Amino acid sequence: MHQLPKGISMKFFTLKSVTVLATVALSANAFAMDVKFNDAAWDGKKVPEGQQCLNYNGKSPATPSMTVSNIPTGAESLVFVYNDVSNKRMQHGGHGIMEFALPEGATSAEVPRVFGHTYEVPVGIEMVAEYRNRKGEAGGAYKPPCSGGKNHLYTVDVQAWQGDSVLAETTVEMGRY
Repeated sequence: MHQLPKGISMKFFTLKSVTVLATVALSANAFAMDVKFNDAAWDGKKVPEGQQCLNYNGKSPATPSMTVSNIPTGAESLVFVYNDVSNKRMQHGGHGIMEFALPEGATSAEVPRVFGHTYEVPVGIEMVAEYRNRKGEAGGAYKPPCSGGKNHLYTVDVQAWQGDSVLAETTVEMGRY
């Protein structure tokens, strides 16, 4: 049985209605992007009060706004893959996948928050795949943490894309809920 070499990861996700198997190969000298949440309430340890899904009394829940820096030269967009790593069904973008278009030559970007439980997204952001909803539940671009306080870990994979290639990827812990 073969193992992937260090620095190679495989992820499944839906990209504009086409299922893609993306093999992300990062060379040994590839660098990670820096991602900082702009709201101090998002500390990476605990999901802020009110930012859980509406099923559990969230109050206008949204993704954290972020500053992404150290973006590789040539990147055309950033893709944000939202996950509940404690729930197999909600991994690999189960909480939504969105793309943020970058201006040519950008090495840093301010990414606005995206409200949960809606298909409306800010200008410059495109929904790539809606979140996986339960039968009878409304859909949308982003599903806020929704474990009911069972201490699930929520993450976002931030990927820099050029055409059909991932140039860099950084995973950031959003916190537990």
